[in-house]
Amino acid sequence: MVRCAALVVSAVVAASFRAAAAGPAADAGNPADARFEAAGALVARARVELSATPVGNPAEAKQSLRRAEAWLRQALAQQPRDVFALLALGDVLARTGRAGEAVPIIERACALARGPAEVFPCSLALAAARAHAGQLVDALREYDRHLEIADPRTLPTVHIKAAELQMALGRLDQAEARFDKAIGLLDQGQIRPGRDSQRALALYGLAVAHDRAARDLDARQAMGQALGHDPGMALLDAAADPYSGAALVPAAEVHYYRGLALVVLGKGAEAMQAFQRFLALQPDSRWRKQAESHLLALAAAGAEAPPRPPRRARVVAAATVLSEGPLPAPLIDAAWRSRPRLLQPCLDAVPDSAPNTLRMSLSLEIDARGVLRQVAVELGPDVGFGVSPAWLDFEACVSRRVKSGLRVARPTRHAVTSARLEIVLAIRRQDADP
Repeated sequence: MVRCAALVVSAVVAASFRAAAAGPAADAGNPADARFEAAGALVARARVELSATPVGNPAEAKQSLRRAEAWLRQALAQQPRDVFALLALGDVLARTGRAGEAVPIIERACALARGPAEVFPCSLALAAARAHAGQLVDALREYDRHLEIADPRTLPTVHIKAAELQMALGRLDQAEARFDKAIGLLDQGQIRPGRDSQRALALYGLAVAHDRAARDLDARQAMGQALGHDPGMALLDAAADPYSGAALVPAAEVHYYRGLALVVLGKGAEAMQAFQRFLALQPDSRWRKQAESHLLALAAAGAEAPPRPPRRARVVAAATVLSEGPLPAPLIDAAWRSRPRLLQPCLDAVPDSAPNTLRMSLSLEIDARGVLRQVAVELGPDVGFGVSPAWLDFEACVSRRVKSGLRVARPTRHAVTSARLEIVLAIRRQDADP
């Protein structure tokens, strides 16, 4: 079921990739060994790597995606107009938090696409990348455009993804209509592969839309049906893994979905944790009051979140160690010092497994207005090999806070600046703090 979930969003793209050109097999663990392979073989190897990216093991997934990216860039160096290589590279970039970079690459693929086998996956990939880049209205417009040209097999997926965007835009009636449309198409029985997974995703979304519209009975009924198709919540586990390709939009929505599912399952303590995680990642969400209402109801019913060991984190050092572009490092450091509490909500929720000292790096892309377009967070090796969902949430919190809250002086030249900021955190038990 998890494998099906990971493939729901990108199934049409994956199904449209070309078969591998015949060639010698190189060591899959060493992308450098593939540099002499034909472009078709490299794309095929990357496709296999993407379809087999492990769910629930972020450290291994990162390595898998890095290998796929290396092979795709080698293929594009040989064949820069290869539509499927461009689409696959866009998929990798979107999965690794670089959706803003993925959009122009997929747009290029769509400009080159010829025939349904290329045009259909291009349209879907472009809509998904725009959604994950925060371009919700443009993404919704692309999904609607896809409906005019669509392969009928993709229609339920298109309606489900469009419904997610309608809900993110606060349009609950339109979202419910889209989820219902997807369920109706699936009930017609014409779509076999992945039908149960798609139906579960549509029902999950419909349940959340009903819940936010204060239709509690309808919400519980839809959620019960969703859990009937996905009793272990494997689809939601996959959506919680940013590297799976199955993430919701916005990504933090999955914790609201999980919270509501856990309420229906009678797991109050776990439901509280899920809603708290949603609020930590999306404190300004338009659905904040609904999540807080669930927390109050759960607390009144006697549910208690498991106690966390008291930890306190603080930034003890931060410096820009690299700046390429018109903005010099001192200006970026000055902007950082002007927001001393920027990361506080993230630091207050530092995972329980945190070491006493933690280093992390922020790779920043700053546009000509001084606005951050991309923020990639890389944790030091102290967090261990297997990065847990709690650490992924911490990374997402840091990325979101920095991207939305850090403002740098407008550069003197109209150009993009790429910078790297190194941060050291001290993390202690509260009773050990002075």
